[in-house]
Amino acid sequence: MFRSLAAAFVVVCFLATAIPHVSAAESSATRIDYVPPVDAPIIDGFRPPDEVWQAGNRGIDFGTAAGDDVMAAAAGQVVFAGPVGGALHVTIEHSDGLRTTYSFLEEISVRRGEKVGVGDVVGTAGGAFHFGVRAPDGTYLDPVALLDGRLHPRVVLVPGIDQGLDGLGESERRSLWSTLADNGAAALEFARETGSSWQKLVAHYAMEFDPATHLARAAGAFEQWRNQRGNCTPSSASVPIRSERRVAVLVSGLGTGSGSNSAWEIDTDTLGYDSADVVRFSYAGGRAPDDENPTRAALSTTLVTAFDAIDSQQPIDDSAARFSDLLESVAAARPGTPIDVLAHSQGGIVARLAIGRSEAVGRLPEGVENLVTIGTPHGGAPLATGIETLRTVPGGDAPLSIIRSTGAAEELDDRHPAISQLSETSAIIAEIRDRPVPDQVRFVSLGAAGDLVVPGTVTADSAAESHRILPSSIGAQAHGDLASDPRTTREIGLAVAGMPLGCQSLSEAARSFLTAESVRVAESAISAVGVGTALSPALQAGAAIRSGG
Repeated sequence: MFRSLAAAFVVVCFLATAIPHVSAAESSATRIDYVPPVDAPIIDGFRPPDEVWQAGNRGIDFGTAAGDDVMAAAAGQVVFAGPVGGALHVTIEHSDGLRTTYSFLEEISVRRGEKVGVGDVVGTAGGAFHFGVRAPDGTYLDPVALLDGRLHPRVVLVPGIDQGLDGLGESERRSLWSTLADNGAAALEFARETGSSWQKLVAHYAMEFDPATHLARAAGAFEQWRNQRGNCTPSSASVPIRSERRVAVLVSGLGTGSGSNSAWEIDTDTLGYDSADVVRFSYAGGRAPDDENPTRAALSTTLVTAFDAIDSQQPIDDSAARFSDLLESVAAARPGTPIDVLAHSQGGIVARLAIGRSEAVGRLPEGVENLVTIGTPHGGAPLATGIETLRTVPGGDAPLSIIRSTGAAEELDDRHPAISQLSETSAIIAEIRDRPVPDQVRFVSLGAAGDLVVPGTVTADSAAESHRILPSSIGAQAHGDLASDPRTTREIGLAVAGMPLGCQSLSEAARSFLTAESVRVAESAISAVGVGTALSPALQAGAAIRSGG
């Protein structure tokens, strides 16, 4: 539909069936043959939304790799080349009135006003690449039909009106924002896993700011509650303490050291573990010393090393490898003794990764029976995503430097690898999402509703047998308090005993979910605002350069 009478400067007609009176000679004179802009498979097809405000896919997405050349699909003039919403786009207007758009580029090789020929390089892909086609009235067309030769518009220009839409007008920017708003497509998931850092982040925030994402999470949480209500342990039931000897391996989180930390406060005494069978994982390798209770973990064959906050911020891959070694050492020192892994925060990622990788190469001890994670960001931590975004965008290092200089982050330092690897778009989190948990291990995940460090909804893991968000007040203290909370102790006891988690009313489950998801949304929004502030000078400079040249 035309937006105004001014848009009536062209009349789009289709060959053959659309305008049967057009001769073959006239058709060939105005026909443009379009070629694929990249040599890569299509990973998501054309899915125009029913309403303009809805998400869908207004073009097609190719499974390109970062750095692949992106070429003009036909000759034309560049009417837009630059950033919108943090992503780079190029729009080319062709002589038949169509506009092709090349989105999610890593670099741009052309400038506004430049004329290009078919096959000329307009930029390089940042990962998955989006290709869109629009008619002069702004209608999105199927690019596959255009590339296959099934769509050949012929235009008639109205005298006195320049061809096409205003290259830098609001309509052009709206069309590019529409591309960013499209989500749920295979291309976004492809981008999250294979794209460049910035492209993964753009895809992530596009999904986070779509209401459909949160509705889907709410529906999933309700379905989980409905499934568990018929298989839960009532509050009146006591938690049995298993009579056989068992080993508990405790894993602490990011920024912790051998001394006091939340993971060490897990109530192993109430859970029935002998003090000599409680092992504290050391990020420096082996087990951590316990100066307060030297009788703990009397495993003479196990290496004992102290660790500090810097050790806990090493690459998560290294931590997982060291944890795998510890599990083998414990199993060798306690042959035939069941092993329960109780992990807090980042420790759950380390343990989850180590157990999955060990099983894949046949190194997982048979005695490992349970994995209980507490406040673990299985879906990635929004705060870590915000930090990683600042590390990626121009100007983002300035606010990070301020955070470091003020000591607001205490022992944490974004220049160490672990924080980036806890981002929602990291390769580690992608591996966690895809890697199954061995059948021999019962996996339970617990979160806190008001946790500002790890929002409760990101503690969900599709591989977990059960997931529970416990009610809590909103604050950073909810994260550490969760480990020693008596309700957490009860849920751990039920899990280790092979019983279902405790029953939770619908109202409690709904309040916990809504609180946790609200925290998650707020943190994503704060991150986006911070990134926008950091990007603002760079975008203004870029706009000045483009307008000057």
